[in-house]
Amino acid sequence: MLLFQDILDLIRAEARKHLNTLDERDVIFDQTEHAHITIRMIKYEKTVERFEEKLKMICDDIENLPFVASLNYDRGYININVDGGYLLRAIRDSVETTGSFPDSFQDPERVSVEHTSTNPTGPIHMGRIRNSVIGDSISRLMKRYGYRVVTQYYVNDSGKQMVSLYLGYEKFHKGEKITKEILLDGYRKIYDYFEKQGTEGEVETLMERYERGDHKLISEIKNIAQIMLDDIVGDLDLLDVKMDEYTFESEFIVTGETEKVVESLSDHIQDEDGAKFIEIPNVRNIFIKRKNGTSLYLTRDIAYHMYKFSQYDKCIVVLGEDHKEHGKIMDYIMHNLLGYNNSLDFVFYGMVNLESGKMSTRKGTSVTVKEVYNKLNEKAREEVIKRYGQGDDVDRVSRDIAVSSLRFYMLKINMGKPITFRWEDALDFNGETAPFIMYSYTRAGSILEKVDEAGNSNEAGNIKVDGMEKEETSLILEMYKYPYKITDAVKSLRPDIITGYLLELSKKFTTFYETCKVMGEESGIQGRRVTILKNYMSILEDASYIVGIKNVKKM
Repeated sequence: MLLFQDILDLIRAEARKHLNTLDERDVIFDQTEHAHITIRMIKYEKTVERFEEKLKMICDDIENLPFVASLNYDRGYININVDGGYLLRAIRDSVETTGSFPDSFQDPERVSVEHTSTNPTGPIHMGRIRNSVIGDSISRLMKRYGYRVVTQYYVNDSGKQMVSLYLGYEKFHKGEKITKEILLDGYRKIYDYFEKQGTEGEVETLMERYERGDHKLISEIKNIAQIMLDDIVGDLDLLDVKMDEYTFESEFIVTGETEKVVESLSDHIQDEDGAKFIEIPNVRNIFIKRKNGTSLYLTRDIAYHMYKFSQYDKCIVVLGEDHKEHGKIMDYIMHNLLGYNNSLDFVFYGMVNLESGKMSTRKGTSVTVKEVYNKLNEKAREEVIKRYGQGDDVDRVSRDIAVSSLRFYMLKINMGKPITFRWEDALDFNGETAPFIMYSYTRAGSILEKVDEAGNSNEAGNIKVDGMEKEETSLILEMYKYPYKITDAVKSLRPDIITGYLLELSKKFTTFYETCKVMGEESGIQGRRVTILKNYMSILEDASYIVGIKNVKKM
């Protein structure tokens, strides 16, 4: 939970003393530049008795709030302007006392964030990495809010695709040293083989052996999965995505947990020629066991969620939009049939495609994350050298820009919308991009360095609040909105709210930077602006970490 003075809530409380029917949504940060905060009263003018009398009392009480500089009533709206100095002091005190604005304390709820879970049948391509970036950002967001968070990767080392990967190696590369390249070659060849044979009977036979507990087969497939997983983890590491736990799907078969799933659902199970299914209202009949006795992915996923529910209060799962039905099925089974009370939230995202169509590892039509990262790194290096020349930090700064650019690209669009990947967009270092945000941080830091060099490093303690320019107040108010943005993002599980906020905050700073001089101003004004810069950098750094932007001193 975030600790800060909620000025919107304080305004609502004063207004509701005289108008208890005031809707929470009628008190908002104004977007029209008429004021800083607006109370929409227009719908109450003709419906509330003694409206004029109540309106005056509301305005009088709100005007007495310490952070209100002025207000007026105009055509159905109470327009409120805030005291920038008051908000600046509140931000400064929080940063100096707790190290951040806003402060937070540990929420008792334990949260599991499952994301990525890419089948270990090939490297992560651009069609899959959006899952990883969204999931990692959600976990950082929840931690920032105060939850105890564990990130989980569910390793799909069971089922048809993994058995096919194994069979491809056995049939075309048996005896050769197992490498990622060898496995990928066999994986592509095995599907060509299936097409020519017109059957996948060999896979079915292997799957039956697997489900009967053939330990040698299970171990060999798990070993192959681990080799592919190691490569995936390396790619995740490039983007600063870290996982806390890896859970292998095969474990639920080996330990008999899949059979326990069938037992737990026995009251709801129906039989069809030996196969077991359950009815899901408004969906369809869902099978959890084949007639040959083997389990399905759903069965194993139920077992996995039963395990998670035993460990965590709240479970979040990031999935592509094509898995919406699976999410609906899982929610119904876990809550309605198995009776769990744990929170289960599915976050669905639009897929990433090439301009030429969908990506596929098997067909060789994918662009890997590593390829994109390397190109971004190369482009960033060229830009850094062009601006600052060769230096000791070129490699590190280039990597930071590459990581930040790719992560921001995956997050800046509303998650529900698909992305068509274009190189020119990913490599654009102008406009609404991570480098724009990073450059604003660099600019602020550069000014503070000059202040230190001039021997005025203590200027932040001397703040003159009178005569504040509108660009200063606008930036301060945007800084003060940060707790609201975190709260909205947590409630909706939308890290793109933070990317949008970062862009808006950086734009406000750019206007401030171009309008408000720091060095050379009288002591009180310089002290105020130094304080703004320091706290701007603190908030920008905090929000940037949530979405994975790595700010640098030079760009």
